[in-house]
Amino acid sequence: GGALGAGVLVRVAELVGEPKDKVDEFRGMQSELVLSLDDLHWDAERKRYNDYGLHCNDGRYVPHIVVKCATADGGESVEHAMSKKEYVDLQQGKNRQPCPARFPKFLFPLGDGQGGLMMREKFKPKKERLQFVDHVGYVSLFPLLLRLLPPDSPRLPELLDLMADPARGLWSDFGLRSLAKGDKMYLRNNAPGDAPYWRGPIWINCNFLAVNALRHYAALEGPGRGKAAELLERLSGNLVRNMFDNFQKTGYLWEQYNPHDGAGQRTHP
Repeated sequence: GGALGAGVLVRVAELVGEPKDKVDEFRGMQSELVLSLDDLHWDAERKRYNDYGLHCNDGRYVPHIVVKCATADGGESVEHAMSKKEYVDLQQGKNRQPCPARFPKFLFPLGDGQGGLMMREKFKPKKERLQFVDHVGYVSLFPLLLRLLPPDSPRLPELLDLMADPARGLWSDFGLRSLAKGDKMYLRNNAPGDAPYWRGPIWINCNFLAVNALRHYAALEGPGRGKAAELLERLSGNLVRNMFDNFQKTGYLWEQYNPHDGAGQRTHP
């Protein structure tokens, strides 16, 4: 984001006639920020750009029992997921405070409508540590999507391969997914009842950036030129074909599209 913003400052400064030393200052800032992408975000092991920070890459989804908890006066209530052990301890009187601090009053477990208890899977992380965040999504391709990489960058062919990989990367027959389908978070709800937003669906705004970037690199000499030209043709075709099919069926251009069948979903104009 910083590298893109510095590039915008360069263009604005040139347009409004700022002194050359000011334009050069912004241009130097942009160059430094682009170089910092490799220093701070290039994951040499996985051969892609990743976020970096205090994070847990290990963990798994574990079934939890959904219960109702309320405020002390019973005026408000929320759903709360507790582990099976926590629920057993509650039944045996060992767990006297199973609910969140703001809703400390336990009410009852919710049923599943079939005589059982309502279950909900919840991600249980293991140990947090400073490391690259192991998710493949649009963020992994941003230096390419925003055309920040020079055309002779050795990163470019690796990112193009990642983009085009339907298993490891983001490719689908309908456009680029927002998250790789092999990711543990793929198409998982953001929250109970909230369908996945950036966890797999195809977003046209980011695919537009991808098409523009591929056109840019396909026109410049460099190690990724041929691959960029090939992907430009394929991705453009997939997007236009799917959006047109949806428009014919529904009369709308959609906010996002389903990565498995291409159906338009969420909102539309």
